[in-house]
Order: sequence, then structure tokens, then C-alpha cells
Amino acid sequence: MVVISTNNWKHSDNVSNKWLLESQMEVAWKEYQIKSGIKLIVQNLPALEENVQFEFESDSAPVQFLYCLSGGTRHTVIDKTQKQHSIKTANQKLTLSYLPETKGISIIPKGIPLQSVGLQIHPETLLQLVDEAGRSVCPQLYASIKSKNPQPYFHETELPLPIQITVQQILECMLSGSMKKIFLEYKALELMYTQLSLLDCALIKTKKITPYEHQTVMRAYKILMQDIVSPPPLLDLAKQAGITHTRLNQLFKTIYGKTVFGVLRQERLECSRRMLEDGRRTIAEVAYECGFSNPSHLSRAFVKQYGLQPKRYQAEHLKLQQKSTSTQIV
Repeated sequence: MVVISTNNWKHSDNVSNKWLLESQMEVAWKEYQIKSGIKLIVQNLPALEENVQFEFESDSAPVQFLYCLSGGTRHTVIDKTQKQHSIKTANQKLTLSYLPETKGISIIPKGIPLQSVGLQIHPETLLQLVDEAGRSVCPQLYASIKSKNPQPYFHETELPLPIQITVQQILECMLSGSMKKIFLEYKALELMYTQLSLLDCALIKTKKITPYEHQTVMRAYKILMQDIVSPPPLLDLAKQAGITHTRLNQLFKTIYGKTVFGVLRQERLECSRRMLEDGRRTIAEVAYECGFSNPSHLSRAFVKQYGLQPKRYQAEHLKLQQKSTSTQIV
């Protein structure tokens, strides 16, 4: 059993060998202080051989945005009135929670890798950030934060594509030392910027989507991802999904933060990034295998997204890999 206290933003040390998977340096999650009142939490665990259970207790809890790419966690939460709440974080979901004056038990199920990234933000820091940005948080969360008698708040929604991409980059980070710190700070701030941009009306918008429309979008997304090199035209995709192309674009924008073409373009860029990091293909091969019309098209899009030419990105990534390998050997 692992006992964790989130009072005063401090966590106790792990006290159970169940957390130690391959070495004593590998723990259930890692924390990075980004700024005053803002933490980045990274969970990147292989499939566990048995369920891991730990207790938690919080007094002045942070607001947490948890972005889960794989696996999930089950929570039994007891508030100060002794009312019990059963909640969970799930694969491909964004969960927003605020659990002041609560205690409970969390369980990480066995058999599924757990990959998630969280932003923990002090309530007053969050309110200050959204006010300065001219945005707002959802009314229930705002009321709970401002109340002298705060109530637990939990909301789950689909994981937006822009956030999913940033989370993947954080989980795949191979840097070390000061470079890793700089990279994670940059990505955490990018994550927070994207989240604040989506926060204002995301909850309201998703309520306007019917279950049928949501299933339609999931079906269209699956079709789109089956062949990013030669995907069906928008009109054909909409016809296969059973919806008008205009509405399909609107729904993609709401759920993924991008139009159908924007989602496709982003996936092609991610495809090219992964292939460049693999290092076994030329720039031209990467361009054509990921659906770009030519290497120049890839270069323009890649520079706009990542700030580097593909060839330079590939060279720098391979250099970091070699440095990391030589450090481990030493």
C-alpha cells in the first residue's frame, strides 16, 4: 500500500515495492515544478503484473487536468460529509477534477500500460490565468473554487487532438538533465495554453453533440486514419459516415480542435516526426510515406509545426540518442 498526502502540494515517499518495476529509480509517476502553483505529472508505466492500490488524502487540493493516452485509474473518493464518489480516468479521455477535503483509494489496474500526463494548478493560479486571458472556467468548477464550503468536482470528456499530440511528445521525451527540464517546461506551458484556449466553451459545445453525432465522428476519424496517404475526399468521407460534410467539419472542430483536413495534416506531421526519429528513411521517403506531395511540402509544414527543417530535426534527434546511449554505457 502506498500512502500519499496531497496537503500543501507535497507527496510522501513511496513505501511499497509494488511501485518499483525494474529498478528503484522507476516510480509510479514523476513530478516537475513548472512555475509557482503549477506542476506537471508524468505517468509512463508498462503493464503491471498485479493491481496497485494506494491511499490519498487532500486538504487544499489543486485543480487537475489529466490527459490519458493508455490505461486508466479507478478512484473511490470520500468527501467531508462522508459521501462516497466512484470516478475513473480512462483511455483517450481528458478528466478535469477538483477534490478538496477528500480522501480515498485509487487503483491502477494490471495488464494495461498506463500513459498519462497531468497538469496540477493551484485554484487561485487557475482563476488568475483565465481572468488574464479573458476566458472562464465552467460554472460548477468556478463555484466550487470560490465557495467557503467547496464540493468535489469531476468532469470527463474526449481528449482533444492538439492536447493528445503534446502529451505524446512529453511521454516520448528522451532528453536528460537541463535539456529535459527546458523541454518539459516548454511543453507544459504549451499544454496549458492549449487547455486554456479550449476551456472557455468546450464543455458547453460538447453538450450540443448528440450520441449519434459523436459515434459518427469516431467512425469518420477511424476511416481517415486508415490511410493518411490517400484518404477519401471530404464529401466521400462524410457520405461514408452518414453526415453532411459541413456538419462533419464542425464536429471535428469541436471534438478535436481542428477541421477534418487539419486533423489529417496533424497526423501526417506526427507520422513524419516518428519516421525522422527512427532515422532509417530519407526525407523524400518520409514525405511520400506520410502523405505529403513532395519533400518541399513536408519541409514547409514541418518547420511551421516544429520550428526546424526535417533534416536538422532528424540529425539532432539521432545525436541526442547517441549521447543518451553512451551515457548509459558509462
